[in-house]
Amino acid sequence: MLLAYTGGGKGKTTAALGLALRAWGHDMRVLTAFLMKTPRYLNDYTGEYKALRRLGVKALYLEDHKTPRELLEEALSEADEYDLVVLDEFNYAVRQGFLGPSDVKRLLGLKPHVVITGNFEYPELYLADLVSEVVAKKHYYQKGAVGVRGLDW
Repeated sequence: MLLAYTGGGKGKTTAALGLALRAWGHDMRVLTAFLMKTPRYLNDYTGEYKALRRLGVKALYLEDHKTPRELLEEALSEADEYDLVVLDEFNYAVRQGFLGPSDVKRLLGLKPHVVITGNFEYPELYLADLVSEVVAKKHYYQKGAVGVRGLDW
């Protein structure tokens, strides 16, 4: 199955990582690839980086690759070894032109379940088996809070 979390609200990566945790809890092999992110924020490692390492979940990050395209290619080359592959910010990489909308077609029919996230919608996105839109109704950023440790990173 291909699952997509999109929209302007907070929670797309959180939803994908929740699925990763659920799958891991069922002894499924999980691969995470953060196509547009590094494992550090504000001079510290992100909570997901620390947790994934402790759980033994393989996490690929942009800083270890030259481009999101190279990171995607590595993740896809390893995909058959996993039961769930999370491609975080896939849709944002499409929006920025690092990937193309047609790259979604490459994810269809893969052996593992695949989750993609990112705040950009395009027609090919609806080839996914599930498309959920995260909508912001209210956000603490509006009060000036940014990058809350443990909530955002």
